[in-house]
Amino acid sequence: MTERALALSILLEIFEKGELSHLALRRGLAQNPGLERQQRAFLTRLTEGTVERALELDYVIGRYSRTPLKKMKPAIRAILRMGVYQLLYMDGVPDSAVCNEAVKLTARRGYGGLKGFVNGTLRRIAAEKETIVYPPEDTAQGLSVRYSMPEWIVEQWQDAYGEATVRILQALLRERPLIVHRSASQTSPETIRKSLLAQGVQPSPHPYDGAAWVLAGEGSTRLEELEAFQKGWIQVQDISSQLASSLAVRALAESRQHFAFSDSGEPRPEIRRPSLQNGGPCPDSGRPLCVLDVCAAPGGKSAYVADAALARKLPARIVSRDISEEKTALICQNRDRLGLANWEIEVWDALVFDPSWEQRADVVMADLPCSGLGILSRKSDIKYRLTPDKLRELAALQRQILSVVWRYVKPGGYLIYSTCTIHSEENEENVRWFQENYPFQTVDLNEWLPAAAKFSSDDLQAGCLQLLPGLHDSDGFFMSALQREQQGGSR
Repeated sequence: MTERALALSILLEIFEKGELSHLALRRGLAQNPGLERQQRAFLTRLTEGTVERALELDYVIGRYSRTPLKKMKPAIRAILRMGVYQLLYMDGVPDSAVCNEAVKLTARRGYGGLKGFVNGTLRRIAAEKETIVYPPEDTAQGLSVRYSMPEWIVEQWQDAYGEATVRILQALLRERPLIVHRSASQTSPETIRKSLLAQGVQPSPHPYDGAAWVLAGEGSTRLEELEAFQKGWIQVQDISSQLASSLAVRALAESRQHFAFSDSGEPRPEIRRPSLQNGGPCPDSGRPLCVLDVCAAPGGKSAYVADAALARKLPARIVSRDISEEKTALICQNRDRLGLANWEIEVWDALVFDPSWEQRADVVMADLPCSGLGILSRKSDIKYRLTPDKLRELAALQRQILSVVWRYVKPGGYLIYSTCTIHSEENEENVRWFQENYPFQTVDLNEWLPAAAKFSSDDLQAGCLQLLPGLHDSDGFFMSALQREQQGGSR
């Protein structure tokens, strides 16, 4: 099967059967192991690009096709989308080759009678591709077409972020760099760096946190072949997720200090304040700290905290939960590769209260199911699946989960709430609702985030941080740290 024929099959799975794009592509590559690296790269770009730019592609096809897209055969529609993407965004492919290969695909699919239609449509677009007329970019429709973002999302962002909307849309169409969290407990940073360099990878510290590395170089495209990956020295994790994880580590260290008291409430003199700046060791008080990650898959944040606890010699037990065996299997794969002995994994539905955990957790990590609008540069098909009603349903689901998991936090303990979206109803409004109904107060994130990650007062509002693509060097991400009051139940 040629790369284009395989791309067509994958795109039909995505567009017509509703398969998630990254899963459909992964399966297609796995089922065709004989593809060479260059072929795999072409297939990946063609598939991901066609999905990412689908709204623009449909607009262009609609201007040049005599048949409305909705009336086309699914295979023909996908062939045209693939073809237009190559014409507009793959300069290394000759226009003639695009048209000829599309005609061949049409015939192979059993639509020989439509070869002329496909060929004529693509050749007209090829001839005029430099002069295609788009809607004005100062309108929501124009931005929707140019950046392939549903118009209702554009309008929502315009209301929330004004002129910054264009920068957000532009950033979501740019490829994000490969960022990893390097282990602090397994070996030295210099050992990891030398290993990466030896395999053609250039690591550089991220400006928000030197412990996060941006990987470049040819070797970074073969992640699973790297010694540092195989030995559990690095874990793929965007800087935004690492910052949220660092909040959990800080909460853990604060809990270590806060609970270093005898049962009578008197300070225990043998307990020192943990060294938060340099990651120094904290002496054991005899009681392990408990961290519960309630929606943990695939486990990146749990791994970060477990690693940091070992490096700082914090006596901590990290428990990761998710709703199914399939999801927890992903967490287990990461734990086994990383070799973190203080990390446990369980199947549990976060909506179901577990009385055995009531007031037992020093830190609860709640990175909850969300709309994913902040990670569209990685999973672009998300935007086509969302509706305003779906966003409201997700915000309500998050509140349902929060109404359960807050009870696991000890008085004086912490809850870290985060999402990978840029939708206020799921983020700031949920934090505000949570504080109105439960005995928690936000902490000052500027005091808790890594020293290099200093954000403006506009970024940090009411104890929350909203990261925006194009305005920040990260995915779109939201985080907040809340401390439970010493006494009292729900309000």
